[in-house]
Amino acid sequence: MNTLALIAFALWALFMRYLPKIMEFIKLKRWSDSLPGPTVGELIENAKKGQILTWLKELRQKHGSTFRIWFGKDLLVFFTDPEDVKQLLGNNNLLYKSSNYKVIQPWLGSGLLTNGGESWHSRRKLLTPAFHFRILSEFKEPMEENCKIMIRRLQEKANVKEFDIYPYITLFALDVICETAMGIKKNAQMQSESEYVRAVQDICHILHKRSFSFWQRNNVFFKYTEPGRQMVAALQILHGETNRVIKLRRKMLQDSKIHNMQDAEKSIDDIGTKKRFAFLDMLLISQMEGLPLSDTEIREEVDTFMFEGHDTTSSAIGFAIYLLSQHADVQQQAYEEAASLEGREKESMPYLEAVIKETLRLYPSVPFYSRSVKEDMDVGKLKVPKGCSVSILSYVVHRDEKYFPEPEKFKPSRFFKNDKDLHPFSFVAFSAGPRNCIGQKFAMLELKSSLSALLRNFEFLPVEGFQPNPLAELVMKSGNGIRIRMKPRN
Repeated sequence: MNTLALIAFALWALFMRYLPKIMEFIKLKRWSDSLPGPTVGELIENAKKGQILTWLKELRQKHGSTFRIWFGKDLLVFFTDPEDVKQLLGNNNLLYKSSNYKVIQPWLGSGLLTNGGESWHSRRKLLTPAFHFRILSEFKEPMEENCKIMIRRLQEKANVKEFDIYPYITLFALDVICETAMGIKKNAQMQSESEYVRAVQDICHILHKRSFSFWQRNNVFFKYTEPGRQMVAALQILHGETNRVIKLRRKMLQDSKIHNMQDAEKSIDDIGTKKRFAFLDMLLISQMEGLPLSDTEIREEVDTFMFEGHDTTSSAIGFAIYLLSQHADVQQQAYEEAASLEGREKESMPYLEAVIKETLRLYPSVPFYSRSVKEDMDVGKLKVPKGCSVSILSYVVHRDEKYFPEPEKFKPSRFFKNDKDLHPFSFVAFSAGPRNCIGQKFAMLELKSSLSALLRNFEFLPVEGFQPNPLAELVMKSGNGIRIRMKPRN
């Protein structure tokens, strides 16, 4: 009898513990019935097809600018009207990422991408100086050096035969981010089979796949599965390397007698030139100056910069090259600007910047991003309850015919400064508001430097019948690569 009583009490305690969540779920379920959206069966069917983005566009046409989707037990409300987007991104209380970002926490921990609330706000305040444009300008040299390596590797492909350029781009971006984030040369372009390069590629592939797998996302035993064991092995390599480099760079700073930013400003290397500092160095110097950053927190931010600065930039460069190969007139104008401003990519490059923005309009590196609603909130005429998540569907926001006539056409002229018809929140490739992309100036500098160098060396030619297959993963990629043809310029 006592055993039965204990079991009954344990079940009752368990029920009472989860009762608030049960009541919240019931409330969400009732509220969601008032919103249009697909069934779970439709979601599973379209996820299997791998055409989620096309399907989301169809849902926008069918249900209007706001609709909901149940991802298992998680309710996600999608917004595509720029006025609603303005209200969401400008909300200083909407600072927590949604639960679907948990899949990348094993790698990034509580870094700037996954963190939320006051913890995020204080970390953002600490990190902002490290992205000052004066400091970013020091990163231009490693960008250019690694781009020269990519160009040398691509020269053998400049024979007018078609090939997939994406593997070359992603290794270039990995080399750049290793050097600018951690201050180390990984030579990924020359040693693509190295343990570290494979670990970065493996973890990105596993996390992308897991984010869209109901079974993998909700499996508490995931780390014991084959993909889970691969993830653990990759993380040991990645975290181990970042921890090793933190110790290495700290010793370098100590040996150079650098204890604060003033020392860094005055530092000169062995050949009499000013030393170049990586993102990690800035964090270590800030730590020495007394800012409350632990080594674990530094590692989380460096790993976050590695993830966001590698995949997103690769995606943008790849899709830009595809679009340039399809539009000879646009490519010619971009080439002429790149030729006339060689070495001055830190300055304004109006045409190339418009090309980049139009590329990101059609193929935003992050096709949608989501926030967790912690308190009931009003969005337009809709009262969104606590417990659900809201998502800005940038892929569809960017295709609003009201602001972008003929939205599927590639027209960089949309982004010339004299165009007053654009809604300020109709283009949100870098997000906006308090949680906007902290690294967008870094990204634009890398995109301008790499694309202008490639344009000066090669002419991109189309491959007949090829169209990229954009996939809605953590970062948008083309499922069938980026196939082009090239020939060398004079």
